[in-house]
Amino acid sequence: MNYSDVNAECMACKPDIDFSKCKPKSPKPKKIQLECGQGTGMTTFTSTEDDSFQLAHVTVNTSSLKKPEVLIKFSSLVRVNSTNTGVVRLQYELFEACDGRQPLSLGTWMFEKDTQGQGFVESIQESFNFIFCGNQTMSRCCDYFVTVTPIEITGEDASATVSNGRMAAFAQDWWDDVNKRQKKDMKKPADRESNKLILACGQGSTGGQTLIAQFSSPQEPEDIAQVTVDTTCLKKPKVLIEFSSIIEMSNSVFTEIALQFELFKVCGNSEPVSCGIWTFEETVGTEVDITFVQVQNSFGFIYCECSHISDCCVYFVRVTPLQTDLGDDDGALATWEVCNVLMNGYAQGTEDYDFKSNERKIYEDKSNGAVCKPVHPKPKKSLLACGSGSGNTTFTSSSDDTPFQLAHVTVDTSCLCKPVVDIEFSSTVRFEALENIGSAAQLRYELVRVCADGTPVTIGLWILDKLPILNVASIETFSFNYCDCTTCPGCCDYFVTVMPITFTSEGTLPDINGTVTVGDGRIAALAQEG
Repeated sequence: MNYSDVNAECMACKPDIDFSKCKPKSPKPKKIQLECGQGTGMTTFTSTEDDSFQLAHVTVNTSSLKKPEVLIKFSSLVRVNSTNTGVVRLQYELFEACDGRQPLSLGTWMFEKDTQGQGFVESIQESFNFIFCGNQTMSRCCDYFVTVTPIEITGEDASATVSNGRMAAFAQDWWDDVNKRQKKDMKKPADRESNKLILACGQGSTGGQTLIAQFSSPQEPEDIAQVTVDTTCLKKPKVLIEFSSIIEMSNSVFTEIALQFELFKVCGNSEPVSCGIWTFEETVGTEVDITFVQVQNSFGFIYCECSHISDCCVYFVRVTPLQTDLGDDDGALATWEVCNVLMNGYAQGTEDYDFKSNERKIYEDKSNGAVCKPVHPKPKKSLLACGSGSGNTTFTSSSDDTPFQLAHVTVDTSCLCKPVVDIEFSSTVRFEALENIGSAAQLRYELVRVCADGTPVTIGLWILDKLPILNVASIETFSFNYCDCTTCPGCCDYFVTVMPITFTSEGTLPDINGTVTVGDGRIAALAQEG
């Protein structure tokens, strides 16, 4: 999907609306901070006796904010080995520790792979991501960190490795920038350049990149998404990159598939520099004699960096097939795709610049020759809105055809000119096969927007297969980020709904042999003037 012209669709708004009509009760642009966290390495669990491991952390100092709202973003990889005779169950927990006080748990997320002796899986590596959005009752310096605890590890040689933990945070002032409290300042906090953001909506492929995986034919790397982040007008910028996708394997008789996702950065005329590698992998025992039509897995990550160089940089994701074995069937035709690719970028300076309208600004440090020209984007006013989940529900049949609203957020962009809205969403999915290891379910997720006229508009669609050929039970995360560039100023509601499309079981269609539980829906919206 091409998001390069963020204002193209907004031109359909009324011609006389160059700026939104800001109503008295509409939220004004506010002070927002972007903070990059750090990972803490990796660890392997082999027993429930192993200690909990802190996978990532981020520090957010909200002492200059009033009743701040905080959005936490977390991504990681989890690898399960030799689960052919047992269960691996891990608990991810987000903590908040402020001003040296005891950590407070903000939420837990479960990961599970259960094969109960079926002997199918040798190894699986996938992403495990979530968001959290909420209010702080006080302004203070807080550390947020994620720990992973082994709850159950059974079976011969079973182990779980967690790695590549990454965190980032947004913090927003509760006060509007016209609040009387801010009159004490010579310059309103929300007008300072270091309190504004640059949001860049990237280019991805909603249809995916389809590559034929033949037994004797190696694959070439493919670039599947990119986003341009221009920090020329920022001093010592912080940059956050978000990537989400669906990996789809069709007509598959794969015994092993490993895809390497690598994030690159190109600034100016320099050569591409690797920023990180994330690998998706599934390896099946050769004794498996089950084929399937289609399997889809959610895969994504975040990357956050602090830079001392201000420049226009292109970030892009390259997929390299490391292994695509088709077992003994060398005549089989199997394909894999990376689809629903979405990629966004955020940038914020750590210090202020005093820009003059339509004039170029030369940095105080002229040694690097960087010049901020009018063509370069300047930081803009933004809003953060935290949404809410709607609990969980369990599907037992495709006849459950009423969509379940998993999460909802309201964002009022009346005070933003030509707004762009970035939707952040995460949830969990649990599949349990009650009778037949071949049972499967296909879920349909929709992102729906409802604005002033009250007409629901589907702006995003994801199909997710939960196919426990390899697992009697599993709990995974499903998450995405979506850049909505087609809204006019006003109040809009965003919903994520989910419903089952099909329930099947091997050889006995359409018998129902499983259940799917969706829950822990979390959603947030970041809006910025275009």
